[in-house]
This record gives sequence, C-alpha cells and structure tokens, in this order.
Amino acid sequence: MTSHRKHRLTALGALLVAVGLAIVSFMPSVPGYEFPQLAAIGAVLCAAILVLLALVPSQPITTVDEEPIPWGGIWPLLLILFGFLLVMGWLGFFTTSFLAFFLITQIYTPQRFSWHGAIRGAAIAALFLGVLYLIFVTVLRVQVPSGILV
Repeated sequence: MTSHRKHRLTALGALLVAVGLAIVSFMPSVPGYEFPQLAAIGAVLCAAILVLLALVPSQPITTVDEEPIPWGGIWPLLLILFGFLLVMGWLGFFTTSFLAFFLITQIYTPQRFSWHGAIRGAAIAALFLGVLYLIFVTVLRVQVPSGILV
C-alpha cells in the first residue's frame, strides 16, 4: 500500500469517526450538551481539512519523511485513559481527572521520582483542575459526571 493511500485512508477514517461523534452528540435532546456538540463540529471541520490535505497532490512521501510511532511512550497514556473511563462514573469527573493528570505528569517527567516532584505535580494538577472547574462548571455550565468524591 502506498504512503498516499495510507494517508488518505487515515484521513477518511478520522472523518468517519468525527461524523459519528457529531451524530451521537446531537442525539440526546437534553439541555447542557452544547459544548460536546461544538467540540464535535470542530472535530468534523478538522477531519474535513485533513481529508482535503490528503487528497491534494503534493510531493511524494518517502519512508524517510515518516517517523515511527513511539509505542513505548504511548502505552502508559492509553492505560491511564482507559482507567479514567472505567472509574470516572464512580469517582466523578474532577477527581478522576486530577488522578489522571497527576499520573501523566509523574510518568512523563524527565526527572526521577521524588517527593518534591510529586507534591509539585499534585499542586499543578490541582491548579489545572481548579481552572477547568471554573471554566466548565461556573462559566459554561457544562454538566460533568459526578461521583462519590465530587
């Protein structure tokens, strides 16, 4: 399979996923879904641009131009996101997001683990989640999953 064909298939797959998410986000007739609907429309627009760029003839793509996917660095993030999805309904969105963000900062930091770094990571995660709370809950009034902790 040629490189151009792979890129076109990837772009079309991204467009199909984005359109599917857009359809699902517009299905519930419950108020408070405006933000996911806007995000889905943005994803469809980005995927459509990706398809257009994949269809436009350009310079030939060689294997030198493509970088291998660093799966060793991606697997921990995929496991954290899968765990996030498993426990979010039970713990709540903000508690689970704090744990996920903290784990991501601890795993992907270039320094070795230390208590000082862990406390700094927890403070950054708490600040980040505080800003998210202010933006999404108080300003945009987005409904987030609640759990036993928050």
